[in-house]
Amino acid sequence: MKFEWFVASRYLLSRRKQSFISVISIISIAGVGLGVATVILVIAVLDGVEHGLKERFLANDAHVILRLIDNGYFKNYQDKIEAIKKVEGVVAASPVVYSQLAVFREGAEQIEDVIIIKGIEPEVEDKVTGFTKFVNGSYDFQNDDLIDKARFLNDETITGGIVLGSRLAKRLIVNKGDILRLVVKLVNDGTTVDAFTPLIRNFVVIGFYESELAVYDNRTAFIHLETAQKIYQVGDKVNFILIRLEDAELAPKMGEKIEAAADFDFLEMPGTTTWLETHAPLFTALKLEKIATVIIEALIILVAAFNIASTLIMTVMEKTRDVGMLRTLGASRGHIMSIFMIKGSVIGMLGTIVGTTLGLYMCWLLSTNVVRPSPWYAVEVIGIVSLYQVAIASRRIDIAGILLLIFVPIQSIGWLVLKVLPAMSWQIPSVILLLIKGIGIGLLIFSIFAMIKSWSKLSSKWKLTFLLFWTIVFGFVLFSIVEPISLEKLGLSAIYQMNQLPIKVNWFFVGFINVLSFAICWFATIYPAWQASNLKPIEALQYE
Repeated sequence: MKFEWFVASRYLLSRRKQSFISVISIISIAGVGLGVATVILVIAVLDGVEHGLKERFLANDAHVILRLIDNGYFKNYQDKIEAIKKVEGVVAASPVVYSQLAVFREGAEQIEDVIIIKGIEPEVEDKVTGFTKFVNGSYDFQNDDLIDKARFLNDETITGGIVLGSRLAKRLIVNKGDILRLVVKLVNDGTTVDAFTPLIRNFVVIGFYESELAVYDNRTAFIHLETAQKIYQVGDKVNFILIRLEDAELAPKMGEKIEAAADFDFLEMPGTTTWLETHAPLFTALKLEKIATVIIEALIILVAAFNIASTLIMTVMEKTRDVGMLRTLGASRGHIMSIFMIKGSVIGMLGTIVGTTLGLYMCWLLSTNVVRPSPWYAVEVIGIVSLYQVAIASRRIDIAGILLLIFVPIQSIGWLVLKVLPAMSWQIPSVILLLIKGIGIGLLIFSIFAMIKSWSKLSSKWKLTFLLFWTIVFGFVLFSIVEPISLEKLGLSAIYQMNQLPIKVNWFFVGFINVLSFAICWFATIYPAWQASNLKPIEALQYE
């Protein structure tokens, strides 16, 4: 072992019996570790949300939307679709008649909502947006049996079938087979100039659209393309062409190619909108959140680095005599500087490793749906390991055995009362439950204090052993209490448009934050190390 590494390791490891690693070094390692773990976890959540939303949007949205800038209708749209499908990179294209209409249920006396109506051809639309896999029920808009049944039961003229967004259907309180009335337009009844009567078309609900995206489930309904063309009286025309690409990320580059292939005349002014443009505000907000998070977490690591610097400065002050002796024995200024930089770098490296491990472990816990053990087991494990440590430290197995005979039965009875009996429909008085919890928490606190008290009495070998034990116990405790977060239970699924908080680890970013963390900690060692190297041997030893 090189001279600098040997001395740095002796400074890192306490020469006193009070602790294996000095308390302040542990605090420094913990500070760096928590900063690194936090930034890895938060960025994994943000990346997971972005990735989850992107997958949802790409599963439901067209990659490119072709329209006329003046919101007009395409002529000869079939020819345009055939030409677009020949463009390299285009998978499919679907015609759509898109509009907004007022709607109300059968029996309602007034308009209840204004919704988005998409007139589509289900089989063609399915190739672009995967329409059919999100439909619960039928998507045969011209199903004669359903229409005839609704016509017979309600004595109504039925225009066709309609598929409603699932949340829209709940809001309107309609079920399959119910009649929904669409206000197509207002027509003058001829009595006076300003007397208008709503032109209403009746549709029978044949299915529900469940995409788990609020923009569709809350406000969108689907009818057949031909039906939409008839009720809007536009003839054989459409106002949108939806396009799916082989690579959705190339959508911004494909717009001009698609417009050129569609061969518009000089009177038509086409325009394309990509899925990225449609959802640009959301993805921009997520990117800004990630940037802000990185800055904030970098500041946390910077604070931990200042802690390392203060630790080294205190070490320099404490080791002034040692530095003077080393300089007297021939150590150069470079040797002294290396000793303290090595110590600070090791603290930063350990903190980075601990933080990365903890952050990745938390990401795994939050993304893994497995049956978790009861947290009561974690309490048992903490108590048993603590008392075992007390036994080793005090060399009194009998005392630890007595404590175990008290601790384990009480904790086991507590687990039985809190977990097993309620599952068997046993009614446990709240006072007893509170008492059991209090005793359990009291024993847990006692065992932890006993562990801390006995730590200084352990040999270095046993300290390493129990350090490994406590690492495993800490991992088990986290495993028992940390589980995937259900946004549905928190009532946030409608906001984030997903049922579970997604996690996606960005390995490039993990590497980047490791390098950044170590670099910050390394730079924090320069001044204290330089200060130590500038100590003059005579001044360092004159008071000894």
